[in-house]
Amino acid sequence: MITIGRISRQTATEWFEFLGEGYRGRRTAIRELTHGVPEFVFWIYPDGRLHDARTSHRSHPPPGFEHILKDEPDYGGFLRGRVVRYAGRQLVAVYCREEALAVPGHSLNQLLDGLSHMPMPMDEDALVISDNADIYGTLQDLWERRYEIGQTDED
Repeated sequence: MITIGRISRQTATEWFEFLGEGYRGRRTAIRELTHGVPEFVFWIYPDGRLHDARTSHRSHPPPGFEHILKDEPDYGGFLRGRVVRYAGRQLVAVYCREEALAVPGHSLNQLLDGLSHMPMPMDEDALVISDNADIYGTLQDLWERRYEIGQTDED
């Protein structure tokens, strides 16, 4: 499991118990939290445009791109995820390959571009994870990673 950014796995586990390395049933716990009462359910187009999936990715894929539902975990280049608030902390769960958001590049740019168009405030300290409990850090960490030396918006 990946753990990067300013928040240690130990601290993240204090906030969200299911992020602990030995936690059994982690994917189920993530799903239960993020499907409970999400703040926002989203798809992000490969070019960074945000699509409101309302209550369900399956029921509301981007128009004309219904085929991406059959392309797990790559979803035809789209990113999908959910934003939830629990105990005063905002969590962004993204369904993606483990390494997708760990380094500067297209997927990280795509996610940040999409999240910058959210219809509600996003906390700088929102924790970004994968559906497998990889921890990518806070939104602030991701913005800093995006602009590491040599990285540009075109990458």
